[in-house]
Amino acid sequence: MNTENAARRSYYNLFKHNILQYLIFAASFAVIAVVVFETLLPFLQTVMVEEYLKGKVYNRGEEVAFTKELSQPAFATRYYTRWAIDIYIGTPQEARYWFNPFLSLFLPTTLFSFLLALMLTSNFPVKTGLMRQKIEREVMNVLDSWHFNIFGTYSDDDNKEFCNRILQADTKELLDLAEDWNIFSEDLQYLQKVLIWRESNFIFRMFNSWTSLKFYLRFYFTDKYSNVVLGLVYIGAAVLIIIIGMRGLKFIPSTEPSLVFFALGLEFSVLLTYAFTVMYSRADGESSTVHRNVQEQSSLLSDDFGNSKEVENLLRAFLSSRK
Repeated sequence: MNTENAARRSYYNLFKHNILQYLIFAASFAVIAVVVFETLLPFLQTVMVEEYLKGKVYNRGEEVAFTKELSQPAFATRYYTRWAIDIYIGTPQEARYWFNPFLSLFLPTTLFSFLLALMLTSNFPVKTGLMRQKIEREVMNVLDSWHFNIFGTYSDDDNKEFCNRILQADTKELLDLAEDWNIFSEDLQYLQKVLIWRESNFIFRMFNSWTSLKFYLRFYFTDKYSNVVLGLVYIGAAVLIIIIGMRGLKFIPSTEPSLVFFALGLEFSVLLTYAFTVMYSRADGESSTVHRNVQEQSSLLSDDFGNSKEVENLLRAFLSSRK
């Protein structure tokens, strides 16, 4: 028994985070964010302003007046933080706006780059891929817990036979297994897909990275962080209300909409994150069943080891004997 516990502890230690994983993830995120931002700026200038709004952008260091009606004061434009944009040139609606692309696009760019970094690092080896480590950890946790619930013991072969049985099952066999094992069929389908993804080559994994992320969202993220994400949604809504209110009271000029775009980007980012947590979370009935099973397992452990006072006395006696 001690040998089995030691082996399992050693196996779990393989899935602890290390500094290399964080460094590689940070570097991947930074590179992706720069590439995304540098791609968005020309698109925004050419497609959105020059073609759609029939305007002109000043962002190369030109000295441009604050408004078209007055020549002074003049401000120097900058490519990343200060654009002067003239729209509807030659029409009665012609106007000049000042736009900060970094502030306006910061949060959507960050969210999109973060998602791409997660997908990228999910395909790295466990020792270097932060997201790959998290996915492998959750796969192992699910396999271990299901194996114990079904057979009453932990697998001695790292669940290889258990995995093979799930991998080789077709749709009907999966439904039969889910019924026999008292597992939600959708959970079993998610597990089969991520096992197929894990056993495939690098190219297949790259083009199917979302499969592994869906598994992680369903079995870990939505259970642990759904309330946090919902709180962020309310925070984003509060920020948006304040900024829109300030815009209505003229504290934010209509010719400088960057702060409004920032608030809209914040609410867009948190709402999109919340949408993913809702799409891939369990239904209310499934969640209650899962929590009930956890409570039943805790009750069995309590019956095996006695009440908390007895456990405390045993621990005190053990620690005293070690001195």
